[in-house]
Amino acid sequence: MGGTFNPIHLGHLMISEVARETFKLDKVIFVPARIPPHKHNDVIDAKHRYAMTAAAVADNPYFEISDVEMRREGPSYTIDTIHHFKNIYGDSVEFFFIAGTDTIRDLPNWKFIDQLLDNCHFIGAMRPDGSQVIDTTLDLLGPKAHDKIHLMSVPEMKLSATYLRDRLRHGLTVRYMLPKCVVQYIEKYDIYREE
Repeated sequence: MGGTFNPIHLGHLMISEVARETFKLDKVIFVPARIPPHKHNDVIDAKHRYAMTAAAVADNPYFEISDVEMRREGPSYTIDTIHHFKNIYGDSVEFFFIAGTDTIRDLPNWKFIDQLLDNCHFIGAMRPDGSQVIDTTLDLLGPKAHDKIHLMSVPEMKLSATYLRDRLRHGLTVRYMLPKCVVQYIEKYDIYREE
């Protein structure tokens, strides 16, 4: 599960757990991007995003966190991360990249997408309005995508990091939207305050 995690929220955790169960994954590795290639505005320091993610996944024995993209200079590209994990776990292990509908829709714009489809599967967490978007993406990417991109229904949870940052900036509650440990971290370091 790669992402900006700005901040990590219950939607990320719920999607990861449902994917683990649905696709019988041995574990889910959370990989916060140090420099996300597709997001340039309103991204807090990577050390905070990494620390919040580590705290949020700590209580699930099937979840881990990796700092592979934290240690990489420049933008983080998923193909490099997949190669990193293939070197660790070997070519016999199948890898799945867990993502939301928005990410799946953007896959045709990703660097090295053909290589990625050769090296890993994608699990697309479906929002109620997302199936047409996914069908269009599959058609754009061709036959390989139909074999390597899998759709997964998840309970509806209309949370986004943008929405949560806005609530935090306006002093509104994020209780039951963010893990308690993430809320405590945000308060401790005074993150996401109105400028």
